[in-house]
Amino acid sequence: MNRTSLKYLLIGLVAGALITGGTASALVSSGVAPSAKTAAAPVQTTAKKATKTKSSTKSTKKKATKKKATAKKKSTKKKPAKKKPAPAPAAAPSTTATPLVGLFRFTPGAYSNGVATGSYIRLVLAGGSKERGPFFPNPSSTATTYTLLSPGTDGGLRTGSFQPAPDPAFGPLGDALANRIIAPQRFAFIHYAAQTSPIDPQTGATVPAPSISVSPDGKLSGQLQAFAAQWNKQNFNVGSPKPDGSLPGLTSPVTGTYDAETHAYTLEWTSQIVGGPFNNFSAVWRFEGTFESGCG
Repeated sequence: MNRTSLKYLLIGLVAGALITGGTASALVSSGVAPSAKTAAAPVQTTAKKATKTKSSTKSTKKKATKKKATAKKKSTKKKPAKKKPAPAPAAAPSTTATPLVGLFRFTPGAYSNGVATGSYIRLVLAGGSKERGPFFPNPSSTATTYTLLSPGTDGGLRTGSFQPAPDPAFGPLGDALANRIIAPQRFAFIHYAAQTSPIDPQTGATVPAPSISVSPDGKLSGQLQAFAAQWNKQNFNVGSPKPDGSLPGLTSPVTGTYDAETHAYTLEWTSQIVGGPFNNFSAVWRFEGTFESGCG
């Protein structure tokens, strides 16, 4: 073997050795990489699991915290106060009328500028109305269609007892003589008067004594079945209601007002006359004055 061949042989051996070493390195590198990857995979999985566990733990803690907060809120909420029993309803005001037993003393009637005041009587012609008339013009009155009244010897109308006419009840010319309720007044030139008695002089019916009551709001009501007028030897029931309890024609219930402090009162009613020369005429009565309790 010459030097040139030996030279090439050496070069070949070195080159082979280099090639073999690179391949081995490559083989070693490629073998190590899978092992590293394989080892890293479990580490990553464990890390992920740990992260998930931490997240789960945090979520659980948050839920627990929320539950505690909710429980606290519920516990701190004020318990509804017990309802107090409703107070007993106030007693309703009395609607019962109180009887006024005594004397309804009245003031005399007066007339000025076409207006009557105080106590008076007015006669509505048959077919008329108490608001518009027509009214009977009393030729004996200075107040045209009004007959002004003056109190009699008792001073006015009594309730709870009777004020009958004397016997005889009329004078020779037909003038009425009763004078306890009103002083006799001239009506068409003949004295006109009023009385109350247990037997109605026109119908012969038994009637109760006059009664007037006052309601809590000061309104008057009552019955005057025994109230009768006398004129020219004739009797006319001019009360309300009538002795049989009826309210014929323009007859209206007794009404009025009463002041409990001053005892001032007004009393009004209308009574349609049944029979006689004034048949279907209606007498409109008005008393005004003060009430005196218990006067016998």
